[in-house]
Amino acid sequence: MSFIKRLLAPPVFDDEIKTQQTFVLHVVLWTLICVPIPYLIYTLLQEPEQVPRAILQAVFGEVVNAALLIMLHRGYVRAASMIQVSAFWLFFTVTAYTSNGVKSEAYTLGYGLVIVIAGILLGGRGSTAYTFLSLAAGGWMTLGRKDLPLDGVESSPLTTWIVSLLLFPLAATLQHLSSRTLKTALARARASEEKYRLISQVSFDYVFSSEVNAEGKSRISWVAGAFEKMTGYTFEEYMASGGWLAHLHPDEFEKDSKDMELLHKNQAVKTEVRTLTKNGEARWNQVFAHPVWDETKNRLVGIFGATRDVTEQREAQEKTQQILLQQAAILNNIPDIAWLKDLDSRYIAVNEQFIKTAGMSAADIIGKTDSDIWPKEYAESYRKDDVEVMQSRRRKSMEELQQDSAGREYWVETTKTPILNESGQVIGTTGIAREITEHKKAQEAERQRHAMLEKVMQLGKRVTELDDLRSTIVKIWHGVHDVLGYDRLAIFLFNPETGSMDDTVGTNNSGEMVELWDLSFPLGATFSAVLQSPDGIYFTRNYDTENNIPEGHEMHGVKDYVAVAAWAGSKPVAVICADNGITHRSIEGEQLEALRLFAGYAGLAIENSRLNSALREELSQRQTFINELESKNAELERFTYTVSHDLKSPLVTIRGFL
Repeated sequence: MSFIKRLLAPPVFDDEIKTQQTFVLHVVLWTLICVPIPYLIYTLLQEPEQVPRAILQAVFGEVVNAALLIMLHRGYVRAASMIQVSAFWLFFTVTAYTSNGVKSEAYTLGYGLVIVIAGILLGGRGSTAYTFLSLAAGGWMTLGRKDLPLDGVESSPLTTWIVSLLLFPLAATLQHLSSRTLKTALARARASEEKYRLISQVSFDYVFSSEVNAEGKSRISWVAGAFEKMTGYTFEEYMASGGWLAHLHPDEFEKDSKDMELLHKNQAVKTEVRTLTKNGEARWNQVFAHPVWDETKNRLVGIFGATRDVTEQREAQEKTQQILLQQAAILNNIPDIAWLKDLDSRYIAVNEQFIKTAGMSAADIIGKTDSDIWPKEYAESYRKDDVEVMQSRRRKSMEELQQDSAGREYWVETTKTPILNESGQVIGTTGIAREITEHKKAQEAERQRHAMLEKVMQLGKRVTELDDLRSTIVKIWHGVHDVLGYDRLAIFLFNPETGSMDDTVGTNNSGEMVELWDLSFPLGATFSAVLQSPDGIYFTRNYDTENNIPEGHEMHGVKDYVAVAAWAGSKPVAVICADNGITHRSIEGEQLEALRLFAGYAGLAIENSRLNSALREELSQRQTFINELESKNAELERFTYTVSHDLKSPLVTIRGFL
């Protein structure tokens, strides 16, 4: 099978023109070898009497064609071409002479074919020579054949020959022009190739073409460019020593195998692999390979590609990578967000915490600016700080808001420092950002707690100034509802005589105050828990479930609930119950603490109002007693006066008598 392929394949030579002539002659010869077969069959069926003549012609032609093929494969292209054209000319001459002369197809078509083939194989001179030979033979056949008519309805042989005097030279001229154009194009191609060769001598690239057989094995068939410079081999030496796979670095076989799998799937490949040069040096090559796909066979039949030496670039990259790895190792040991930027605020290196916060890979961050990573308002602020640090050449620390890839905003304490080179020039910035969100929250919570304590103190001052129990209770309700921000509340007074809780004021579902002075409740689980608790507070975030509150009840759906005892020293005075059952807001820690503290003021205020009421009642009773005493004294004075008057009158009378 391989012998037949080699036999059918035209030989290839270094000279491109010679190779082209060889290809044309090779096709012509194999065509002529196949032509006698249908010719013999036709003769056998249509003209049996001409079979001996046809066999003789066929044998002669096959012998000549076989001999010419042997000469062609041995490199005698010019001689084989001359013999072939001459054999063509003789064949058509004999055929024309033995048939209808210049009026036969052998003359009109055959000589035209000979002229064209002579131009292709022998050039313009050969085409011209066989044109003159063909015209001379036609003149001889026209004048020497007396048995052919020279006039009649049809055109005479002389007329045909005269017409050929115009057509054959025209065909030769056209063939000469075509040949000249081809030579000019080839000359330009050789000049271009020479330029490419000169350029390739100073470049580190070469192009290649490979053939892929049916078994999937590839073999380089052609190279151009800096091949010898890059490999150290001539193409012949390279192929003789095993080709591509023999010069591939052992560690690259698996990668090359995967690349070939992609090519066999009709996918282009761009890869970097190491190859071994003639002196054994390992060099990095960047390979671009494009598959040549045969649609009829539905498989890869070839590869076109280019190879570039990128060893220096790889070494530079590896050095840079080592530096970056060292920087990254330093940055990754920092638990905070850390980075390096150039003069344009493009990221040079980032640590793992930065990557985690940004939600991107390091490859997607390096070379990008803040505007490519963070929201616009943050990016603009970061860039402004970078410029300030580089211009001032001083370190800057600030607290600022940041946003991560999930959209979470958090506070960081950022320190940015200019990077100076050996000449003292600013070449970038470095920064560290430590999250202080919890610290900021603690500060904010402390601020809110302080503000709430201020409110509680002011509120406590106002409620303790009152001396009326009802007014005090109402003031306490407004303080808890309006100032401390609870949706609903109720205030119950502890009655030690009955051991019950007496209702005072509460809140409806619209958040309005309602007075419930006539209601009284026994000490239930909640009241008892509050009064017996060491800190005097009961709080839950799941009130309705814990207490099995049914649907329709006013407390159904209440989650956050608090009950706080109001004490006056060691004496329980009241219980304040509150929830956010209208807005369903959570009861935060500072709100809970404020209510607990305010309950202390409330207990004192309630006890004071009770004492004031008792004192006023006692004073009122004393005033009544004084008024009664004064009335009795006045009555006694009047009685004494009357008695005195009554006693005085007889005495006066007696005195008068005396």
